[in-house]
Amino acid sequence: MWTMIGAAAAGYLLLLARSAWKQGEMRQFLRSLAIVVALCGLVAGTVLLAMLLDSR
Repeated sequence: MWTMIGAAAAGYLLLLARSAWKQGEMRQFLRSLAIVVALCGLVAGTVLLAMLLDSR
């Protein structure tokens, strides 16, 4: 199930990247993608920290 979700998300990102490339907006796309990845990492780090603190 998670493999299918991951494949769908990757396919969607590829379509977005192709569209950005054709419109000459690849730099903006990559910047936005980096922001989303950073925010996901921040949320994951916060959850991990809460889990570690809660297990003590």
